[in-house]
Amino acid sequence: MQYLNLKDDLWYDCLEDSYGYLRHSWHSQWVGMPIILDDCLKFLNLHHNNLSEAAKSMLDAAKSVALEIENQAQGEKKKNEPKYHNRLHFADAITSISIQLAILNKAQKQDSHDWMMCALLTCLSHDFGHPGKVNSFESEIEIQSVDSLKPILISHSVPEEWITIIETAIVRSDFAIVHRNHADVAAKSFDWNLNWLCVLLNEADVMASASSKYGPNLGNALAQEWQLIGFPPHAIVSSLEGRNSFLKQVVFSSPASLILGLNQKIEEEIRTNLTK
Repeated sequence: MQYLNLKDDLWYDCLEDSYGYLRHSWHSQWVGMPIILDDCLKFLNLHHNNLSEAAKSMLDAAKSVALEIENQAQGEKKKNEPKYHNRLHFADAITSISIQLAILNKAQKQDSHDWMMCALLTCLSHDFGHPGKVNSFESEIEIQSVDSLKPILISHSVPEEWITIIETAIVRSDFAIVHRNHADVAAKSFDWNLNWLCVLLNEADVMASASSKYGPNLGNALAQEWQLIGFPPHAIVSSLEGRNSFLKQVVFSSPASLILGLNQKIEEEIRTNLTK
């Protein structure tokens, strides 16, 4: 089982194999977020020697975030990590967005290293310090993640214009406002900008959960997380009804998701579930 091993442009196979690799590591000997991040950087050909100063600062910040995520989890011990919003989720998300970015970069055929590095850092940080709870108002936890992230961005001299983009995208990653983000790019060609970054982040956030192979177990993990805080939907989120409801809510509209064939795969799973 290999990680981010693309063969013959079989992007979805690469995605699913990478999810499988992460789960094997998670249940045996966890490889660690810093190493996973390094593999994503290599996959995207993002290295200090080919980046602008702004991108270098974001790369350094991403490495600090990955290390801090790992340190926090080790300090709390794995059993106290949120059941869903844990290091496996962080790894799933940056794996997903790495494949999205690779697809888009190949299609765009232009230098987009600044935006790719921004997207990877944003995705890695979108649930930074997640407490395993749910929002009591829009983007509550996302704002907390931004507050925790800001000192790291400043310490690595990430330019203010990129900090604003990163923070805005994280705040807009609340699942409750995903449809708004997709509406902002509807009927528009892909471009490297904030609105498309929000869509890519929204998609990466739930891509593993949308997988028919790995999604049901993630639904079980979310149910356990919600049960611990007494959030009533825990009783149905991992049921077949809850699964279908989730699949009908998720949106994939980026060119990368279309190449991955995600909407067709979701439709196939819903049809299969309806026969059960």
